[in-house]
Amino acid sequence: MKAKYLVLSCLLLNLLWGCKNAEPFQDAIYFSGTEKSATSKFSIDGPTSMGISVTASAKVQKDVNIKLKAAPERVDAYNQQNGKQYKPLPAGSYNLSKDAVVIKSGQNISDRILVSITSTEKFEEGVTYCLPVSITSTDGDMKVLESSRTMYIIIDRTIITYACSLSGAYFQVPFKDHPELSSVPQLSIETRVYVNSFQSRSPFISSVIGIEENFLLRFGDVTINKEQLQLAGGGYPVTSTIDFATKTWYHIAITYDGSKLRLYINGELNASTDAPRGNINLTDKWSGGFQIGTSAGGRYLDGVISETRVWTKALSEAEVLNNMCYVDPTSKDLLAYWRFNEGTGIEVKDWSGNGYDIKASSRSLNWVEGIRCPE
Repeated sequence: MKAKYLVLSCLLLNLLWGCKNAEPFQDAIYFSGTEKSATSKFSIDGPTSMGISVTASAKVQKDVNIKLKAAPERVDAYNQQNGKQYKPLPAGSYNLSKDAVVIKSGQNISDRILVSITSTEKFEEGVTYCLPVSITSTDGDMKVLESSRTMYIIIDRTIITYACSLSGAYFQVPFKDHPELSSVPQLSIETRVYVNSFQSRSPFISSVIGIEENFLLRFGDVTINKEQLQLAGGGYPVTSTIDFATKTWYHIAITYDGSKLRLYINGELNASTDAPRGNINLTDKWSGGFQIGTSAGGRYLDGVISETRVWTKALSEAEVLNNMCYVDPTSKDLLAYWRFNEGTGIEVKDWSGNGYDIKASSRSLNWVEGIRCPE
């Protein structure tokens, strides 16, 4: 009985402590739609506008005037708090249609203010931008809900590129000629992939990228569904918890920090496993070495590929999420970077500058144009 009362007492103390530290409930003013999250995300192709408004948790008894302002100085603090790498919108690329809104008497939602992106000329490729808009003052009796005083508008510019169809073609990566890659303590591989169809014959493997029996990202096997993604080889497989769909673009990534493997799908951690396997040999010549679109002399990928990168470090979840569409080619620890954006020919450039250009196994390649990221 004493133990029971002790547990109940602890639960009561935790509840009281949580209530003491939570933001106290009272009628308040906040940006509309920020009850659960203070961020709103938009992907744009060019100049555009979006409307925002302010909400009161109860109807106001008289007109309430609310002043607003853009607050780009808040971006750094937001990044530090949330593990992001956003940049403030370039000066001169946006404006607010006005600096105040009104909640009319008897209502609880204000008129709208338009946030306009007037130009994308200064936008950098692959960069995600953040525009904080803050409530600076109000003349009503209600206080501003502090957690929703600022709305963070996240904006990225849609990148439109070519991509490479691997149906019947594959690439050999010349890592085997570089002995310094025979013992890599950390590794990350990421790519965007679109599957036309999964293998229908045993062993039901559609190879994406890596080295057979060593470190290979692939769909399917005799022990898993042909639509599941798996990092195979090295004795520590990690398998996706979902089945992938055909005719759909995905960003996939696998990271290894020397002790753990983590599998990401569209920037979110999907599966992981402890893997004290030691350093990884990227020069292993087993089944042809490091390849894209094939393994073990077959097991081809019937699909399309884009934005493929190999890193000699374990990417963080924030790094995976923030850079699915593009990354700075001069990034530290970027070993190889194939954008597959040539649109013609059979050779693909390594944007990292490390010289790992690759050539297709076939005499011609099919290139797919108009690929959007994000979609």
